[in-house]
Amino acid sequence: MKRISRLLSYLSAFWSAWTLVRSPPGVVGGMVWLPKLWAGAWAPFLALAGLLGALTGWPDRQARWFGLFGATLALRHTARVTARHDAFAQALGPDWEARIRPDLRARMPSRRYWLVQPRPPAMHGRRDVVLGTRGETAEPLLCDIWEPPQGVPRTGLALLYLHGSLWQALDKDFLTRPLFRRLAGQGHVVVDLAYSLAPQANLYHMMGDVKRAIAWIKAHAAAYGIDAGRVVLMGVSGGGHLALLAAYTPHHPAFQPEGLEADTAVRAVVSLYGVTDLVAFFHEYGRANPRQPAYSAQISDDLRPRVYDRTALDRFLTRQRIFPPYRYGNMPGGPLLLVDVMGGTLREVPDAYRLGSPIAHVGPQCPPTLQIFGQDDFAIPVSHGQRLHRALCKAGVPSVYVELPDAVHGYDQYFGVSRRVAPAAQAATYDVERFLALMV
Repeated sequence: MKRISRLLSYLSAFWSAWTLVRSPPGVVGGMVWLPKLWAGAWAPFLALAGLLGALTGWPDRQARWFGLFGATLALRHTARVTARHDAFAQALGPDWEARIRPDLRARMPSRRYWLVQPRPPAMHGRRDVVLGTRGETAEPLLCDIWEPPQGVPRTGLALLYLHGSLWQALDKDFLTRPLFRRLAGQGHVVVDLAYSLAPQANLYHMMGDVKRAIAWIKAHAAAYGIDAGRVVLMGVSGGGHLALLAAYTPHHPAFQPEGLEADTAVRAVVSLYGVTDLVAFFHEYGRANPRQPAYSAQISDDLRPRVYDRTALDRFLTRQRIFPPYRYGNMPGGPLLLVDVMGGTLREVPDAYRLGSPIAHVGPQCPPTLQIFGQDDFAIPVSHGQRLHRALCKAGVPSVYVELPDAVHGYDQYFGVSRRVAPAAQAATYDVERFLALMV
């Protein structure tokens, strides 16, 4: 029993201590990121393990103090990240909750945090629906469509979701079904888009895919019980940047695909830790990737991304778009990421970087915006969200801005941990649900 008590106490103390570690930018931040992500996700159970170790091994000073130390840190993290905030009241007024339809409020969990969230009802889905073609390759533009369960009335709202990984990797249906089940269970239709990725596609190709998807949803709204005026964009990381940019630039000639005359305005936009200023991000990214060139003439052959397809695993990862196995400097990220996305360096195409920055398009015409950042994001500084929030408020646009204490980049998606357990994911989902409910 003494060994088990000590083991529980030591594990609790070791992993809970990661919640206190700061994530600096660059390589060190990347090394800290995964253990800190998992420590935050498992914090409630680390607290239970620490308390159990301390209580069962109380006569043993090491088991007692290490267990209490770990439990205290884990409970601290859980309480901080799930604490209530007044961001909605600041943006929408003190009566914002009263404006949510009673029937929709009844379908949403009433609490911001559960030890384990109730499992949502199963949703109805269609995989690999063809929305059109990708502009740069003429390949099919695919999405998955998730609809409310039978018997759940539809709200008329459609959520177009754009996955993350800095414009370069991953795919639709990547660790997102728990979120989609929650939203579909409340009556929303979710469209999960497989937009084009760098280096094969640049920003304009990606934006073209998003605009085509918006137009397709509006053209097929009646078939899915959608109100064409209630299309909301949501993205994380690189997808958050695309969501903001598309929401703030309806009908902009630089991003509207040729021949597309449909209305691409949206009802609202949700961004989870998305880039808002590409000019600033070029400098930030360069500090983390010192080999990022100032000019294209400085690009050597060893910096060029090359797909490595020698093994069956390589080919599987490439086909599934799960971190395609690039050789040399581009797996994932790398010094040429922004150069490929933007078609040049900041010194070469400065206007493109400004044009591709959501903050450059802020004005009274922008739709209501929700941003949620982790305060300890090593990849995309919280200053991106803070600056955009201030600009939106100055322009008179409803802007809900939330920072989750101790949370890191990707706090809403986990390998091996359910978002029904992770406190940061639960808190973010709670806010997303209520923001969408206000857009109905």
